[in-house]
Amino acid sequence: MHFEQDGSELKAIEVVRSGHSPVIVPLYRVLLGLGIVISTYQARPSTGTLVERMVLQRSDGGSIGARLSEETKAAILPLVLEDESTESRYA
Repeated sequence: MHFEQDGSELKAIEVVRSGHSPVIVPLYRVLLGLGIVISTYQARPSTGTLVERMVLQRSDGGSIGARLSEETKAAILPLVLEDESTESRYA
């Protein structure tokens, strides 16, 4: 997982995972709860992996500043790590 930032402002996230199960669905609900929407989504399958890139913005059009950026990361990380460990058990 890679967080793209401009200073303290969160701009996008990129998730590279084994398998082909997208993480966007569970992330979408979490992000909406924080007032963040996905403005651009790209998925690139590769041999045995899926690369997902999501450009983020606040639902009111504002930037994702330092505090909200940290809250977003804290909400996303456990979800992605949990989903990845579950997927590897069933692969």
